Amino acid sequence: MHWAFQIANELIEKHKDDQAPITCASGVSPSGYVHVGNFREIATTYFVTQALKNLGAAPRYILSWDDYDRLRKIPKNVNGVAEENIGLPYTKVAPPAGTDTNAVSYGDYFEQLFIDDLAKLNIRPTFIFETKRYEGGAYDEELALVLTKRKEIYDILSRFRTEPANDAERENYYPVSLYCDQCGHDSTTITNYDEATQTLSYECKKCGHAGTQTIGQHQHIKLHWKVDWPMRWRYEKVAFEPGGKDHSSKNGSFDVAKAIAKEIFDWKAPLYQPYDFVNIKGETMKMSSSTGNILTLPDLLSIYTPELVLYLYAKYQPKAQFDLGLDDDVLRNYSEFERLVQKAKTSELDENNQQLLQLTGVDLTQNYPSFNHVVSILSMTANDAAIAKELLLKEATYNTEAIDHILSRASYWIENDATARLVSINQVPNQAVYEQLTEPVKAQIVKFKDLLTTSSTLDENELMQAIYDLTDATDKKEKRMEQKVLFTAIYQLTLNQDHGPRIPLLIKVVGPEKLQQLLDFN
Repeated sequence: MHWAFQIANELIEKHKDDQAPITCASGVSPSGYVHVGNFREIATTYFVTQALKNLGAAPRYILSWDDYDRLRKIPKNVNGVAEENIGLPYTKVAPPAGTDTNAVSYGDYFEQLFIDDLAKLNIRPTFIFETKRYEGGAYDEELALVLTKRKEIYDILSRFRTEPANDAERENYYPVSLYCDQCGHDSTTITNYDEATQTLSYECKKCGHAGTQTIGQHQHIKLHWKVDWPMRWRYEKVAFEPGGKDHSSKNGSFDVAKAIAKEIFDWKAPLYQPYDFVNIKGETMKMSSSTGNILTLPDLLSIYTPELVLYLYAKYQPKAQFDLGLDDDVLRNYSEFERLVQKAKTSELDENNQQLLQLTGVDLTQNYPSFNHVVSILSMTANDAAIAKELLLKEATYNTEAIDHILSRASYWIENDATARLVSINQVPNQAVYEQLTEPVKAQIVKFKDLLTTSSTLDENELMQAIYDLTDATDKKEKRMEQKVLFTAIYQLTLNQDHGPRIPLLIKVVGPEKLQQLLDFN
């Protein structure tokens, strides 16, 4: 059974007496371009909700945007944002200058981009925007509760720290960030809390303003992360949520939040699934929006189909780390996925892989050209997508929609990540190579040239068998060696290299007449 279905079954059993939907949550911060490492959280929750649906349950999938967090630093790959904005909430910073957008803020800009990316994967959770929740008063009761129990929260946090508790620190501990009424920054120090009026007094180190904010009167207050997280579990009635390995270690964020949920909010923590990092192949640094060392979903979707992107995330156990590369791994990943799809069409899959394919949303009624096949055509046509499409349509196996689904991605990959795959077709016979061939191979080349006159009457399998039969050896091992020598000679005489695509494809792309000219040494 696939891991997402295992979790879904556990959730169904755990909540079998509940009337409400099973709420599955994930969260992300619009600190910059959301990368494919962040996406693992969203994908993990998405797969569990899809498994719940497949098992007949009614899940509710929420994605919280932590857009009331402060801008901590400006990512290296983000331009047009001034340093003076650091310390403001993401939703109070203007969008990056020079961007073509209708976004109203920095946070809104990056949220819109990622929401659009998710839609391309048919991932459409209910989005929750934390600025609207906080400033709209949704969490007023929770803010008041937390401030009343702030010292109890300090004691809980102290249990998970190596530093000893401090009475003075405990007395002045406030588990909230407060944004200044004057300058909007969070460079504030809270000096007092009046529980009767629910009013906080503060001083701002940035602008010197001293003021008060009262809960329920358009305050600009946000709970610290380790308190905010369990607060939302209760508020949203969260039943499942994943978390990164950095939050999942012993005495880490989840353990702290779990204790606060129980002791402050009287709520049991949700079923929790830790997940490991996704790395860029060949990079030693962890992916980070702030450093700009990232891959984004558009980067992946330029090369991989939506269902293959989902496959790459669903096939690994959440606790397994994996790398994403844009090198020859692309060919391997496509081939692996295509084999799985083919087995599904012939009912050869076990339960785990059947469920895995269900989670990708692949259309098993469609017949797509193999990615490797399309790459082979493009490599010999100077990456000319129009010519490649024309050749693929002539195969009478794929419709236009299926071809377009693969062709644009193969072409993008060759142009941006695999230019070395482009080959040049010789324009004149290569006499120098021909002279170095043995007489038996020369004779086989003549037979091959004659075979080209009737190649259009044979299907691919028949044509390939006819080419195999051009060699004379009867011993299987010797015959394979002769075939290898013949194929190498054909590639050298037509492409000036020792390897190439399957010979039938070479004939199709170059054309029988052109090949006959290149092999004519009379």
